[in-house]
Amino acid sequence: MIYAGIDEAGYGPLLGPLCVGVSAFRLPDVRDAASAPDLWSLLSAGVCRKPKDARRRIAIADSKKLKSAGRQPTVHLERGVLAFTSHALGSDAALFEELGVHARASKAAPWHALELPLPECHTADELAIARNVVRRAHERAGIELARFGVTALDAPAFNALYRELANKAHVNMSLVFEGVRQVELMRGDEPAFIAVDRQGGRADYTRELEEHVARGARVRTIAESDERSTYEVGDGLFVSFEVEAEDRHLPVALASMGAKFVRELFMRRLNAFFAERQPGLAPTAGYVEDGRRFLAEVKPILVREAIPESEFARVV
Repeated sequence: MIYAGIDEAGYGPLLGPLCVGVSAFRLPDVRDAASAPDLWSLLSAGVCRKPKDARRRIAIADSKKLKSAGRQPTVHLERGVLAFTSHALGSDAALFEELGVHARASKAAPWHALELPLPECHTADELAIARNVVRRAHERAGIELARFGVTALDAPAFNALYRELANKAHVNMSLVFEGVRQVELMRGDEPAFIAVDRQGGRADYTRELEEHVARGARVRTIAESDERSTYEVGDGLFVSFEVEAEDRHLPVALASMGAKFVRELFMRRLNAFFAERQPGLAPTAGYVEDGRRFLAEVKPILVREAIPESEFARVV
């Protein structure tokens, strides 16, 4: 059985990419694919929910709960995400390659050409230990990480897709369904359960599943409620849109962490690019109010570097 999760980071900001993460695990001897097992329990030898753990296990949780205050806000995200990579990494570009990150961005965004060192918060030895902890937990449980990837949609592509779809939520869902299709293609004849963090108050996803995933197969409604909307697409593909899915499903939590960490790394590149050209410039996380401050302060640089504002900021 394939047990997968999908989550996004960067839906609301003015600057930086919208990122959608996908993680998928292959589990043995699971007969009922319509209900997902508790991976925190099955992998408890190596993972936990909270960053402070006496056994030094790896914290896998909603990325919003793991980003910390202080000088190293990504310390827990970095440890968690890099513990699920296959080898030591020397730069953010190496991580992007491993996660299959493709920033859909214009060549007019020169900060994407920067390559910054990674890890930033841990030593290579610390991360090697973390990877071994995760590997041993997988081996003990007979579970395999089948996929861990992130798609990044930067301002130019975001704006273009928004103009096409005329709805911000549809932009986000287009990336979510792209992730669903990735899992659907990799599963072959295996049953699969995909959990998706639900955005907004809607409960019916039948039409979108028929349009983007089913390819003529039947979509059967299993449950539709304020908390959860679950469907079977064709034979053996279960997709469940759930409120606070990152607290219910470890694959969603890991996808959330991957998406958030990749977005943080892209923002680190962006801030480094402009700080080099304007010493003393305060960095931004890209959210609307501070993003507008940052945009106003860097406009002279945009003009000087011939960077269109539409290639830098979202128009919505």
